[in-house]
Amino acid sequence: MISNYNIKLRFVEEKDAAFILELRTDLSKSRFISQTDSDTEKQKEWIKNYKLREEKGEEFYFIASDVNEIDFATYRIYNKKEDTIEIGSFISRPSYNNPINVIKLDIIIKEYVFTVLGYQKLNFEVRKDNKSVVNYHKKFNPVIVNEDELNYYFVLEKEAFFESKIKFQSFLSK
Repeated sequence: MISNYNIKLRFVEEKDAAFILELRTDLSKSRFISQTDSDTEKQKEWIKNYKLREEKGEEFYFIASDVNEIDFATYRIYNKKEDTIEIGSFISRPSYNNPINVIKLDIIIKEYVFTVLGYQKLNFEVRKDNKSVVNYHKKFNPVIVNEDELNYYFVLEKEAFFESKIKFQSFLSK
């Protein structure tokens, strides 16, 4: 378990299948992510396979909860390569009333990638139509390395992240 900025992260378990599907199939969120089958048993099977990758240290899938122990988001680290890694599956509960915690979660994951896992850069993609999320991520000065009809593909370097993180210091202490 990871705990920082009053956020707790724990690894996904099969019991989280319904929560994950609730987030991934919500109409306000699903338009910005890859399509997900709404079958709980298929989600549990996917989690079983993920847990094998987690055991090997290949991938990490987290559930985030706040100080009131409310699960409010998911975030995943995957596609490990020698010098880069990817982050994604970042979805928050649409009705969650503390959006600052969503920002904190993103910062925790990026810190984890850079400080604990030791990567110098990370990859992520954001749907072009998800303008508020695109604008948020741009505050960290990532480089758009590619784009297609749907997505921007970003690379964020460790140095740019830590230089830009200063902008968020006031949020992190709340």
